[in-house]
Amino acid sequence: MVDKTGPDRPGPDGTEVPRNVWAVAITSLFSDWSYEMLLPVLLFFLVYVLGASVVEVALVEGLAVLCQAVVQPFSARWVRTARSRKRGGAAGYAVTTAAHGALALATSWPAVLGLRVVAWTGRGWRQPIKKTIVASAVDRARRGFVLGLEQAFDSLGAVLGTAVAVGLILHQGLAGSSRSIFALSVVPGLIAVLVFSVGVRERPTVPPGSEVPARPTPLSAFPSRFRWFLLASTLFGLGFFNILLAVLNIGESVQLANPLGGGLNRSGAVVFALVVYLLYNLVYAGASVPAGRLSDRRPTVALLAVSYLLFLPVDLLLIATAGVTGAIALMIAAGLQIALLDVVESAWIARAVPEQATAAAYGWFGGLRGTASLVGSVVVGAAWQYVSASTAFAISAGFVVAACAVLLVAVPRSGATTPGRA
Repeated sequence: MVDKTGPDRPGPDGTEVPRNVWAVAITSLFSDWSYEMLLPVLLFFLVYVLGASVVEVALVEGLAVLCQAVVQPFSARWVRTARSRKRGGAAGYAVTTAAHGALALATSWPAVLGLRVVAWTGRGWRQPIKKTIVASAVDRARRGFVLGLEQAFDSLGAVLGTAVAVGLILHQGLAGSSRSIFALSVVPGLIAVLVFSVGVRERPTVPPGSEVPARPTPLSAFPSRFRWFLLASTLFGLGFFNILLAVLNIGESVQLANPLGGGLNRSGAVVFALVVYLLYNLVYAGASVPAGRLSDRRPTVALLAVSYLLFLPVDLLLIATAGVTGAIALMIAAGLQIALLDVVESAWIARAVPEQATAAAYGWFGGLRGTASLVGSVVVGAAWQYVSASTAFAISAGFVVAACAVLLVAVPRSGATTPGRA
């Protein structure tokens, strides 16, 4: 059922876009601006200011992602009968903003861990709400486009946030600017809460037939095609480490062998790493809408596999440690891959399950992917610290290949859920 609750406005190509999609997209811009100001800086803050190890950094990010994942099935179940989905979404944005702002007071890596867990729990709570609002605003044939549009705004916010962080580090240095960045991130975060609260409009009552069962929707209730996809997605999650670990790797590498000549201090190395991360977000933003349109035209398992395989160049470039050229190529490849991955997976899920099960499907997907990402991040971090970075990224590549094998072999054999979809 399409939930149109306001007038449409033209999109970037003249296509009419519902009010709720615009509201969520603008919210995503300010929300991503908020936490992309601090997330790439936070890794270097942990290592260079608080003295955390790579394993501890991976644990911080991995546990944050796990908590984001664990809460999503509960949010997905709640959203199916909530009389005001936007209240739950606004609460999620507010919790993330407050916890990240409190990082300005952190003096140890366990304190950072606790605040990141709280912040990403809020993010996990709002994810099924946000995706359900966007997906339900249009018919199934256009879901890739609107999800891509929302993701483009999200990535544009990341560009703005990273640019602000770079400017502050250039002005004050890493140690002097880190806590200021954490505190200032509250401003765009609060704007995101306000935009979501005012901009999203929905029916005040629960739609008929949306009653939630006594227990969460079991996996057995979903089509076998979707269950095989979840297995592939989980395998991919084991190899899909946080791209910020790659940014940390780049920052450490340029201190050892400065590609620009001379010696880079820590602040200079961080700025270099953030600039290539800025490139990643620019590519991510620019590719999101085309990726959404592609997923509408070809909503196939093969396209899902391509979105997974594009992570292999990231692993290979990290193994090669090819200097500044390699760092630029790495971030371009990663930006293209994540743009395609986010939109294609979200749009495919929305088509692969019955309409009333969409929120529950997003919950299962987020929960399993996040759990796998915790394991993968810790494994990659431990292999990096105790063996070598090359070994860590080779392990990642192995899981990516296994995920693609399941996608290309098992999912098509399980039968199509939607007529005409390969």
